Amino acid sequence: MAGIDGFFRRLWLLIRRDRFHRELAEEMAFHREQAEREFVDGGMPAKQARQAARRQFGNGPKLREQSHAMIAFRWESIWLNLRYAIRQLMRSPGFALTVILTLALGVGATTSIYTLVYATLLRDLPYPDGNRIVHIQDVRQHGRSTGGLVGIPRFFDMSARNKSFESLGYFYFDHPTMIVGAQLPMPVKAVAANGQFWKVLGMQPLLGRTFNDADNLPNAPDAVVLSYAMWQQTFGLDRSVIGRQVTLDQKQATIVGVMPQSFQLPGGIDLWRPSHFQTGQFTYRGEGTRFANVYARLKPGITLETAQADLKMIGDQLQREYPGTDAVWQFSSESLRDSLYGASRPALLILLMAAAFLLLIACINVANLLLSRATVRERDVALRRALGASERRILLQFLTEGVLLSLTGGLIGLGAAFLVLRTLGAQLPGRLAMTGMNGLHWPVALFAVALSVCTGIVFGLAPAWQNRHVELNAALKRGETRLTGSTGNRLRNAFISVQVGLSLILLAGASLLAQSLWNLMKSPLGFDPENLLTFSVNLPWNAKTAEIRNFFGGVQQGIESLPGVIAAGQIDALPTADWHLRSNFDADWLPRIANRPAINAEDRHIAGDYLRATGTALVAGRAFAGSDMNQKHTPVLVNQELVRQYLPGGNPLGRHLIVGGESVEIVGVLANVRGTAGSIAQAIGPEVYWPADDDQGVVERSFVVRSHMPPEQLTNAIRELVHRVDSHQAVTNVKTMEELIDNSVAQPRLNMALLVAFAGIALLLACVGIYGVVAYSVAQRRQEIGVRMALGATRGQISMLFLRRTLAAALIGMVCGGAATLLVTRLLRSQLYGVEPNNPMTFLIAVLLLLMPVLAASLRPALKAASVDPVEALRTE
Repeated sequence: MAGIDGFFRRLWLLIRRDRFHRELAEEMAFHREQAEREFVDGGMPAKQARQAARRQFGNGPKLREQSHAMIAFRWESIWLNLRYAIRQLMRSPGFALTVILTLALGVGATTSIYTLVYATLLRDLPYPDGNRIVHIQDVRQHGRSTGGLVGIPRFFDMSARNKSFESLGYFYFDHPTMIVGAQLPMPVKAVAANGQFWKVLGMQPLLGRTFNDADNLPNAPDAVVLSYAMWQQTFGLDRSVIGRQVTLDQKQATIVGVMPQSFQLPGGIDLWRPSHFQTGQFTYRGEGTRFANVYARLKPGITLETAQADLKMIGDQLQREYPGTDAVWQFSSESLRDSLYGASRPALLILLMAAAFLLLIACINVANLLLSRATVRERDVALRRALGASERRILLQFLTEGVLLSLTGGLIGLGAAFLVLRTLGAQLPGRLAMTGMNGLHWPVALFAVALSVCTGIVFGLAPAWQNRHVELNAALKRGETRLTGSTGNRLRNAFISVQVGLSLILLAGASLLAQSLWNLMKSPLGFDPENLLTFSVNLPWNAKTAEIRNFFGGVQQGIESLPGVIAAGQIDALPTADWHLRSNFDADWLPRIANRPAINAEDRHIAGDYLRATGTALVAGRAFAGSDMNQKHTPVLVNQELVRQYLPGGNPLGRHLIVGGESVEIVGVLANVRGTAGSIAQAIGPEVYWPADDDQGVVERSFVVRSHMPPEQLTNAIRELVHRVDSHQAVTNVKTMEELIDNSVAQPRLNMALLVAFAGIALLLACVGIYGVVAYSVAQRRQEIGVRMALGATRGQISMLFLRRTLAAALIGMVCGGAATLLVTRLLRSQLYGVEPNNPMTFLIAVLLLLMPVLAASLRPALKAASVDPVEALRTE
């Protein structure tokens, strides 16, 4: 009840606030007059009596403030402090704007990178019990693996024998041609999966249903589940699409479901369809069956470690049972999050660390500004204390100003981060573009606000702490200039050292990534990407050999006859394509080891004039000829890396590789080509090139077309040509080779660009901070400069007085930052190409990049100090 009574009493007094203050003033005046009258009656002169009465009564403003505090609501005090803070900042708009923009840069950069980290590494995956979903890979124990892909027979063996998973699903990529009604054929990116795939992920469709085990039977009708993007772009979000018939690879299929927009596994897919594979369907266990991506859902209570032990036991069993094909393979597993974003984790954490360094530099700059301003305001603080302001009141005032500045800067930075992510989020490379990065998540926004409040509290406490022991008498007597500098110089110099050290770390990291990207782009590719157009055409898997040869041969001849075309060729997987098809070989020059092939190499199939079209050099031997088809010993080409590893110093021409009991003859050696393992940063491995039209033929092919004219001008003519050869087929993935290479380096280029931007901003902030500290020191010590010059100091000595201290602090920062750089840059090792983390030349470049602007930022105010007129300086109070 007392609390309620107090509330209503404060509310009543709030309504009668003016009357309360008027009555309080009258009452205080009455008491002072009474005391003064008593002193006069005691024989004291009137003037002395008035002074004694005031001393006896106490500090009037302080008493009025205490009385107001007793009846005021808490928010009134906050509001008053806020109003006063706004007035103070409006008196110094340049100072306020500098602080706000500095914080906005730091908070905006940190928030943007933290959003990426949150969306990939921290946020719950958009699948029910996503922590129970694992990605299972098949790893070759000797030599290179096939991208973790699992053979279909091994999948069925694992599914039947495991004790750790409640469901196992697989998918593989498919590129059918789809016809909707009377529309023209359109290429689609599809995934063929088993019925358990949907149970593993646990996602419900937006419309209709997903397919199940019954739909996956070999002779079951084809069912189609559309992605949200496909439903939107092709069917206009028509909800009656369920049950509609479409044509996939010239076969009828029924649309049974539509997935929600958040479902993106794998990303960029137009539709899902059943694979129609069943246990026992495959009697062959070789490399040709290794194309499945496998995911599984753990049983409740089963850990990933237990599941891995189970997989290890199954792998050991299969090695013993099928030594000819399974002896060198073993299963491994990882969480779904690691599978999706594990490769991006090092780069994201490095960028987050860089953003944190940038934020720290921004905070140091702001702290320097606030400490300098607090020194200037010493007299104001002393005056307020003399008038009765309490320590708590002054502390709250500084806190209010600090939080107001930091919140304003933080909110501006948050808005800038939102706009950047909204604009550029969908353009991020790889899987980062599939994280829903079109805005900010509430935990990220909360993080930014909390970060701003915390920095505001620190900024508010620092100047209040600096002014806590100000001597009132001395502070009120002196002006703003000092003969011996201002307090806090050591702290400001320490701040300079920290800024320089952090800037050096960022510059060294940016220099390493820039040099790495330069090496990556300038290293020989093994082919000429200029004026090279690429596109893909995919026939159905069950296409007959004659159909395959006739179609691709007709397209090849038609392209070669187009005006401006120099050469054209075909390959089943272009350089930079994430395609893995490897084969095991024995060799007639190497000893045979039972159940352990001598050579494991990437397979590529080429046709047409592929070598001349791409500019791939033939180092030795000859290329394929038309007469090579259906020979007793199929001719193959190998790359230089295979010769280097398995026949160093020897001549491979005329020698034979043995695969599946058949012998193939090496007729030529090609130059090494980068990018055949996906990224051009990957090390080049052994490769074997086959004729694409030999045997049954390759149904999925990419064309390469070299021309005199800009490649894009051939696109329409090629589309019309393909349609004339076969009206059921469509052209897809039309890009220049330069675009493909550009896309393959998108992630390292993004990493480099962000780190360079952070390093540039950090260097700018550090230089601004150094300039501000030196300029402030010059302004504070103006009288001292005048005295020194009056006593005979030269202008050079005055300049060195300020330069020496600043450069000493910068040198300390460089030494400490250099030591830290040697440790931090080791984290970049996995992101570098052709350069070592502790490269001395890169470190020297970073030091020079830092030293020049730091010297310039220190020199200008130091020279300004030397130009001070000693007469004017000595006259200044």
